[in-house]
Amino acid sequence: MDMLQALAAEPLDPQLDMPLYQQLKDRVLQLIATRVLDADTPLPREQDIADTLGLSRGTVRRCFQDLADGKAIIRRRGKGTFVNYRIDEHTLGTAFNFTAEIAALGETPSSRVLGLRRQKASGEISRQLGIPDGTEVWKIRRVRLADGKPMQYVTAYVPVELCPQIDEQALESSLYALIAAASGSMPARATELYEAVNLSEPEAVALEVPVGTAALRVLRTTFDQHMRPFETSVIILRGDRNRFSLTLNTNEISFSKVTS
Repeated sequence: MDMLQALAAEPLDPQLDMPLYQQLKDRVLQLIATRVLDADTPLPREQDIADTLGLSRGTVRRCFQDLADGKAIIRRRGKGTFVNYRIDEHTLGTAFNFTAEIAALGETPSSRVLGLRRQKASGEISRQLGIPDGTEVWKIRRVRLADGKPMQYVTAYVPVELCPQIDEQALESSLYALIAAASGSMPARATELYEAVNLSEPEAVALEVPVGTAALRVLRTTFDQHMRPFETSVIILRGDRNRFSLTLNTNEISFSKVTS
């Protein structure tokens, strides 16, 4: 995906309460979250971004400084500015998908596709995606792996109109990258509901653990930059490979995830 084209797909809004540099920062973070940007290819120059979006260079510079302070990007003298997928601290605020999560932890993410088909949405799937019953969706079943070890058993649903062409080979990497390339929809927010479960036989076989093993089931819906749902999924997490940390204070809640 061409970053300048993606950034300029929709104009920034100077009438919003949010400053333009913050709007630009959010858009860059959404691109990073899809993992469509190559970590080895320098980002466009500040002036090129300013010219393309009709911004001052100072606005772009402030955006890049905030991204650098947050370790989302890294500047390399004489080479340019690059996405920094290897971050020191992994939080849900810096990774929206498994590919980004695992890469941020220094491991190699991969997927094994168990099923891919089109079906008509109904019931809870329709409700979560905000679409009428009967709308065609992709049903995607995958095992997500870190350094070759199964970590998650995922069943995801995506409206076909957002991503008309999906094949199993493409699903071995990031689904969000496919959706972003096909429709421009990028993750900006996700809601997740966690519950404790014991693994059924298909889930246990996929995750290579005994039937009945304790696990976590996550019901997740992901929203794009316009707060429209574009993917909903059921994620089964191995209980022995995932830990969560929640910190509460008077100003905010900090939530982080550790894969072991």
